[in-house]
Amino acid sequence: MTGAADARLHGVGGPVPLPSSPVGLTLHVGSAAVPVRVRPLGPGPAGGDPVVRLTPARPLPLRIGDRAVLRDPGAGRIVAGVTVLDPAPPPLRRRGAARRRADELAGAGAVPDADAELARRGTVLADDLVRWGVPAGEVAALAARVPGAAGRLLHPATAASSAAALAAAVAAHDAEDPLDPGLPLAAARRAAGLPDVALVEAVLSAVGGSGLVLRDGRVRAAADTGPPAALRDAAARVRADLDGAPFAAPGAARLAELGLGPRELAVLDRAGELLRVAPEVVLGPDAPERAVAALDGLDGAFTVSAAREVLGSSRRVVVPLLELLARRGLTVRMPDGTHRLR
Repeated sequence: MTGAADARLHGVGGPVPLPSSPVGLTLHVGSAAVPVRVRPLGPGPAGGDPVVRLTPARPLPLRIGDRAVLRDPGAGRIVAGVTVLDPAPPPLRRRGAARRRADELAGAGAVPDADAELARRGTVLADDLVRWGVPAGEVAALAARVPGAAGRLLHPATAASSAAALAAAVAAHDAEDPLDPGLPLAAARRAAGLPDVALVEAVLSAVGGSGLVLRDGRVRAAADTGPPAALRDAAARVRADLDGAPFAAPGAARLAELGLGPRELAVLDRAGELLRVAPEVVLGPDAPERAVAALDGLDGAFTVSAAREVLGSSRRVVVPLLELLARRGLTVRMPDGTHRLR
């Protein structure tokens, strides 16, 4: 159903007289006769038949190419013939939008054309094209050769401009916040000006050389090398501290000295540079394997105290480490509170 439509007026026995008022006319289409508001958008090609926006008093099932009549019930005469060009027009929000819209529709005809509709809209639901009168076979053929997702089709030029906007947004974000590279899908959709998050992946697949990849639910620079160099250097210093005592996690003072706060530790954990076993407890990435090898020397079930002794660590480290080992299926906590290796 259509709440507004853009249409071309045709003269009846002479030139088209533009309505002197936007109200007071009736749109006759099929068996329906509905009061309609008429807004002139601009002249047609070479100053020809004018293009108007029709807003009927109630929604109507209009399609591209539908013919109708505008009638003045007060004067008892037909004002103009009508050809529907677009049964789902965009809103006119900015100064000059009406005239630009008339220019956009200058080449629109009465025969529905899938390629022309997609080119004008940039993206459109395939089902909408069929509902507006485009033959289903023509829509299916178009869908086979243009990008799309979630039932939407995307014009190649729109995909290219969306990819460029997305690349610029990712670059700006990464420059501002290098600890959190890439954009979540929802933010990527907004940056690309797309109506559905599913189209983000379609854009990246369709546009070669965008320099972007979709990974872990985020759109990232394909050349992403991981954490900043200064952060990787800090992680290397932590690992060096742990070389001789792999379970002697650095304390808060050492982490602060290295500039490693919660965000930095989370980034290094995700990158595999360190293993965060608790919010402010970090070990080397191979800590689970080394812990299992050390605990294998204990006879059967063992307590936290026994584990602490064999690992040469503190309760602050050993308790969350044992919890992590259990989550990974490497140990089991017994009913009596002891632990054993699987």
